[in-house]
Amino acid sequence: MTEPARRSTSLWRRFIAFHNLRLSESILLSGVFLIGLLILAIHLATWGREVRRDSKKLMETVCVVQGLVVRARADDSGHTRYRPELKIHYDYAGESYDAWAFDRTTLTEDQGFFYSLEEAKSIAESYKKGGTYRCWIRVDEPSQAILVKNKTLWGWIFLIIPASLILFAGALLVARAREKARSKEERASRKRQETLYPNVPAFDGETGEVLAKRLRPDVKSSWSFACSAFGALAWNVASWIAFLYVIVTSKTAADYWYAALFGALFCGVGVLFTCRLWGLYRIERVVGATVLEISTSPIVPGRKVKACLFLRGRVEAKRLDVFVKCDEIARYVQGTNSICHRHEIFSRPVYTQYALDVPAKAEEQARFTFALPIGVAHSFVAEHNEIEWKLVVQMEFADGGVFTRDFAIVVHPFLGERDSGR
Repeated sequence: MTEPARRSTSLWRRFIAFHNLRLSESILLSGVFLIGLLILAIHLATWGREVRRDSKKLMETVCVVQGLVVRARADDSGHTRYRPELKIHYDYAGESYDAWAFDRTTLTEDQGFFYSLEEAKSIAESYKKGGTYRCWIRVDEPSQAILVKNKTLWGWIFLIIPASLILFAGALLVARAREKARSKEERASRKRQETLYPNVPAFDGETGEVLAKRLRPDVKSSWSFACSAFGALAWNVASWIAFLYVIVTSKTAADYWYAALFGALFCGVGVLFTCRLWGLYRIERVVGATVLEISTSPIVPGRKVKACLFLRGRVEAKRLDVFVKCDEIARYVQGTNSICHRHEIFSRPVYTQYALDVPAKAEEQARFTFALPIGVAHSFVAEHNEIEWKLVVQMEFADGGVFTRDFAIVVHPFLGERDSGR
């Protein structure tokens, strides 16, 4: 599909950076948020109401199994299906009751017939005559009871879907609200900057501690770690609970084989999720906080720029490099598809340090100076083309792992000798 004209960053980068969301994107997120609330409301109104009703109308007690039977019923297509029933004896409110029961479907005459004959016999024979088991009695109708109550677990698992939609869309909407709450002076300054230099993005950072400007890091790695953590947790919780539930409720050998296949497939994917999360966690934990400040922004070619790199937390790297890079991005629209190509047109190392070792709860400052050569392309953003400048911090660890974090910078056009810094 055709990509809309952009003023600062792409739709995906705005999403992962939690800022600069447009009105149309906010409307889309509001729709996702409302859909999550609607699904949650419907789920609570159906499953939640049933859970509340069961908590009021079902009372747990013990019963004795006195008989087993398998009932048959022909469906609309003429096939015969079966359901198990057990004759149980229990006492309630000083009276004794005998009832045929199994699960909720046996409370009616025409439901629950979805087992084969072998499956129904296997389930019925898993209960021993004269054995004592738990059962749930209907308080409003003591003559009716059930032996199996298993719908609550799936209801809790299903809550993950609306909760994910609400959390994701809600976080992005809060980010837009914070963006809109910026001071009028800052927005006016950005507007004046855009008027002076059309199609040149405004500086997207904040005031620094040591130098004038603190660069905003590209949060792709942190967002990837957060998504991996949430995805691994949700997937593993859902798959392992479902796997254990299938194991517990399995009655036949075929059921156990199905459970083993389910566990190998879904729980195996969960293990892969966890491995991915562990790899990202090692990098995030080893590096800690990485902050980069520069003396001036925007940057003008030919003018020297001071930079200060802060490394906070436990960092032990074999090599640290800082590069200044420039990428040219081109977008092509073919039918309903939008294709994006990125090509690196400039790369220069500006700082290198070997055997980096920062103790825990300490801070290391790496200061360096760099200048862009006169004649390089300035930052540029249009509908189908973009020139993107950035400072890239790269650390190489002894075990072969590599940490990379990008810091976007803005480069203005060189307008003459007065911009050269001489």
